[in-house]
Amino acid sequence: MKIVNYFRKKPSYLVVFCLTVIYLLFLSINPVSDAYSNAYSSLWGKELLRPHHLLYCLYGRLILKIFAFAQLEPIVVLQISNALVAGGCLLVLRRIIKRINPEEKFITSSILFCGACFGFMRFATDNECYMIPLFFNLLAIYYVQVFLIRNSYSRMLKAAISLVLACLFHQISILVWLSVAGVLVFNRNKKYILCFLAVSLAIPAVYVVSVYSLSGEVSVKSTIEFALTDYMNGTAQMPQVKQVLVLSFVSLIRTFVQVHGYMFDFVKDNLAISIIVIAMVACFFVLGCIAFVKDKHRVLRLFHERRFVRMLWVLLIFTFCFAAFSNGNAEFMTMIPFLVVMLHAYYFSCQKPLILLGLSLLLWNFTFALYPLGRIKMTPDSDIASMIRNNENAVFVLRNKNMVENICLYKYGKTFDVALNHAYKYTKEQYVTDKQAGKTIITDIIGGKESISRGSLIEDVKIDFGDLKNRKILINFESPMCKRIVCEL
Repeated sequence: MKIVNYFRKKPSYLVVFCLTVIYLLFLSINPVSDAYSNAYSSLWGKELLRPHHLLYCLYGRLILKIFAFAQLEPIVVLQISNALVAGGCLLVLRRIIKRINPEEKFITSSILFCGACFGFMRFATDNECYMIPLFFNLLAIYYVQVFLIRNSYSRMLKAAISLVLACLFHQISILVWLSVAGVLVFNRNKKYILCFLAVSLAIPAVYVVSVYSLSGEVSVKSTIEFALTDYMNGTAQMPQVKQVLVLSFVSLIRTFVQVHGYMFDFVKDNLAISIIVIAMVACFFVLGCIAFVKDKHRVLRLFHERRFVRMLWVLLIFTFCFAAFSNGNAEFMTMIPFLVVMLHAYYFSCQKPLILLGLSLLLWNFTFALYPLGRIKMTPDSDIASMIRNNENAVFVLRNKNMVENICLYKYGKTFDVALNHAYKYTKEQYVTDKQAGKTIITDIIGGKESISRGSLIEDVKIDFGDLKNRKILINFESPMCKRIVCEL
């Protein structure tokens, strides 16, 4: 009874609990390629120190060691960890919002909105490296918020330590670091600036130690090259205008709501429930927009509020621009809903728009994202990975070469002596050469049906193998959202 009464008085905690349980119950059974790659490093102890998310795989290895007794699939253990950290993110958000608006209903609606966004749900249910840095970034923002009300070394120290950890878990957190540094510069108090910078030196120090542990020697040049590996080796390419415009727009939408090609087939197979959900979502969305338009604008009277709001606006612009510069990378937009909610809390005081829009997000994203991703296997990529061990002399031409490669690494701890080719890069000339060499060619690009995706918007298959006539079919995979045939040429 005490718990029930407590949740009645503090429904925000109930929402955090319920959302966390939902994440745990609907962990993705369709992990993305990076999820398998991270799990490979954590499980097998290889490539643990990755420059752009230095500590994540090392943290994952520690988690797997601690919870080895659970006898769970390693990648599932890592997903559970992210789901629990996601709950922690929502708790930190609660503290931030409470400082702005202590009304419990407003706090509850803010948590519901952020917790129901697809970008957040996605990383809360998979083994990607964005949830932990988000937690520490939010923690740093909270300490800065408190610091601006009443300056103190302890608060600045906590903010700095949080940012150090955030940056070491992912480099994208440098945007938060820059925003906080800007606040301190405008604060014009040298002792706090020096305190912040002194603690922040831990970031390059850890990179120096990492470089030394990997190579046995260290220099300024080698440390910079290691820290900026993706840019040095060309993995992070300069953006193209078409990609920036298309992918940034799509990624921004998908930060809030799931939009994917598989949804058309899912709706077709679940027509009745889909119509009900879409109708309810539309109703909540329209009512939410009306409530937002009617909401009265709040005037920021306090100096510390205006400073904090300026920091949030700068961080929001930084985050979106950097994501756009990275060809519209949705992963880098994870914090945007949290920043939007914080800004909304400063400018508006009515909870109605947030709770209505939050309900629409929850209904849509649960129905069209969490449920299918957590319950329906969408590709045969894991089956293809298992096939590779027995066909080491074959040439594979695959829709998702990186995914299959990472699944192999995760399952077996190594790659096999097999030619894996990306279907979008495989040419007619390569095909002729492989056939003349007597190679068996195995592919999954004939006779199948693939949903429209981010990749398909900017890439085209360069080779046509014809139809399935006289082909030896190895895997005939079919789900409500995908039909994929793996055959031998």
